Amino acid sequence: MNARGQWFRNPAILSILSSCLALLAAGVSWLHAATPEEQKAPLVLELKLDREVEPVLATYIDEGLAEAARRQAALVLITMDTPGGLSDSMTDMIHHILDSPVPVAVFVSPAGARGASAGFFILLSADVAAMAPGTRTGASTPILLPGGFSMPIDDVLRKKINNDATAFL
Repeated sequence: MNARGQWFRNPAILSILSSCLALLAAGVSWLHAATPEEQKAPLVLELKLDREVEPVLATYIDEGLAEAARRQAALVLITMDTPGGLSDSMTDMIHHILDSPVPVAVFVSPAGARGASAGFFILLSADVAAMAPGTRTGASTPILLPGGFSMPIDDVLRKKINNDATAFL
């Protein structure tokens, strides 16, 4: 090899060269450092709907949505695994989701989870409705259990209840 081709094999020169490149890279990254606004990642507030839909859970979701609005979150992510629950609590959650100034995504997760009955209505009220693989949703026929006891319903009343639920969907 000639003398011109030997300089890049010299360990001292390679050390100096790599140091210069490192300083240059640091300088370039410093020049392109993000402003404080750019450094702030968008806030995603996660809420868990992981049991039967009932008043305490509705309050938790409602307060979470209000907190997301106060903190100017970019998104509220509600992860769901519910068999369903009470229609009054479901309706309360849905109204708060629909009124939320922060976009809401409902994600049925993890695998094996469900968004059944009242959960299906809540899922459909979101700006984004998604399901992980191996999850299920649906079975949204209203069931009347006043005081926790089953009550016989004639066909006319059953049709009215189902039509009202369908209209709400």
